[in-house]
Amino acid sequence: MAWNEIPAKDDPNLMFQPYYARTNILYPLLEPTGKMIFDAIATAPARDGMASSEFKKSALVSVIICEIIHALALREITEHEPEIGEWFVHSGTTIYRPLESGTKEASIPLHARTIASTVRDECNITASAYANMTGHDDVSFVIGRLISHSKFDLVVAGYREPSPNIARIHQAKTPRNRSGLTDLAALATGNHWVNMLPEVDIFGATDQDLLHLAMMDTISRFQTTIEHQGGWKLLYDDNGKVLHERQHQGMFQIFSRLTFGALRIHLDANPDHGSGPTDFTARLNGAMAIIEFKKDDKIQEIRHGILTQLPMYLKSAQATQGYYIVMCHRRDPEEVAAILKRDSEEHFDPSCPEIKAIVVDCRRRMSASKAPTRSGIAN
Repeated sequence: MAWNEIPAKDDPNLMFQPYYARTNILYPLLEPTGKMIFDAIATAPARDGMASSEFKKSALVSVIICEIIHALALREITEHEPEIGEWFVHSGTTIYRPLESGTKEASIPLHARTIASTVRDECNITASAYANMTGHDDVSFVIGRLISHSKFDLVVAGYREPSPNIARIHQAKTPRNRSGLTDLAALATGNHWVNMLPEVDIFGATDQDLLHLAMMDTISRFQTTIEHQGGWKLLYDDNGKVLHERQHQGMFQIFSRLTFGALRIHLDANPDHGSGPTDFTARLNGAMAIIEFKKDDKIQEIRHGILTQLPMYLKSAQATQGYYIVMCHRRDPEEVAAILKRDSEEHFDPSCPEIKAIVVDCRRRMSASKAPTRSGIAN
């Protein structure tokens, strides 16, 4: 367990200082806009010497990793056995030792076995990595991915920083809902990460273009995590009941941190521009986007949202972009997408900014470990 008895996935003030990172694993997880920001920060010349360059790279990796920890609710490997291919966190002793081949190995002792990984010197992102990744590091914080029963990818290593408000954190409720799952909306309210990333200038791009790119980057990672990386699990309670929309919105906010932070885009939750509170309003100087979420409970409500509700929000706010995100928990996403496409074409309003409709498949999946054995396969 972590030093402050709060699991990383439930810590709204999670602060992480990485000194080692497998960027070849992290980089493919980013969308094009995120990769552009990653490249701009990672390759920017240091104005204040090596320390400045190390800080920028460490801050960049920190935001990406905190996003992964929160959005996937990564659990401690010593308390929960991940499936092969799944990510995990480890707070506690990590043992580093040199090998005869000249490389170094990192190992994590579990209850019944030890798992090991190769340490790559080229992945050290700060000078402190050499000192920290030696012998028994009993305060390490590791993010890994299990690749076999005895091996894992050491993706990031570093340490968690104590929160300046530790007394308040101990007195406050852990950000969980009644089912015991991580409350993503509560985690997303923290703003301690806002000034961690250096501002990125992308010359030649308009505010409108940058806002659109950042929006689509965030939506794409949000959708991919839910549909292909197990993020759907965080949208249901322990009894299989769909959680409130604020859980969807919290995950979206968490995924917005990298691109919105680096481009200095402001995201406001529930602002009222004169026709009722929107779910989100995003601003980049003179460019403004309205984001509306809708669950697939009733088709008439889905249609009302894209035909009436969001257009009214856009006109009231004089916004230039609209995004309509439908979360499908029980309906066929293709069916819903076809309805939205038909409505948009039949009720086209040239006076209203274009609305980008995104349908996310949030339906429950069966775990591979719990799937029934196919007939004809020998025991």
